[in-house]
Amino acid sequence: MARPRNITDTQILEEARACFLEHGASVPTTLIAERLGISHGVLFQRFRTKEQLLRAALLPPPEPPWLDQVRSGPDDRDARTQLHELAEEIFVYLERIVPCLAVLRSAGMHAESAAERREDLPPVRARREIAAWFSRAIARGLLRPVPPEHAADLFLGSLQFRPFHQHLSNQGFDRSENRAYVAFAVDVICRTLAPTPELA
Repeated sequence: MARPRNITDTQILEEARACFLEHGASVPTTLIAERLGISHGVLFQRFRTKEQLLRAALLPPPEPPWLDQVRSGPDDRDARTQLHELAEEIFVYLERIVPCLAVLRSAGMHAESAAERREDLPPVRARREIAAWFSRAIARGLLRPVPPEHAADLFLGSLQFRPFHQHLSNQGFDRSENRAYVAFAVDVICRTLAPTPELA
């Protein structure tokens, strides 16, 4: 009998994620096992049900990786530089996570089901932390006084549109233009929120 291939949970989840994103939630788990070069039984020894595999492969982390950067700022640099750094991190994260969330939704699963209170939902917490960043930036004189929640919505909304549109339309934007778009969005926001009006 052939020895079973030594494979990590991380490798299983990466291949499962690729299959779910390519074929949708209805993809047979036999295809995932075949691509991994393992038996169907080995796959279900690691992840007991398809739902468990779906959740493990596609659910976002409890906190996005860029949240620590938000909490530690702003520093003394200009707002444009700092917002541009944040925007690039958030945009890359959204490009990866939006298709995963769409597949989970199509399977009748929701990322927020693990949270007990509305304020603990990842998008709610992320918006709250971004608003707090804007509040601190305003207090330091880096931006003009505006409602921080409005600034957070403007910032996050400008970053969310393209990944959602790209996924839903399955066409649309040239991915090579995304960096230029992020820089443009940050520039517009910073001109709008500059402590003193900036001329075009």
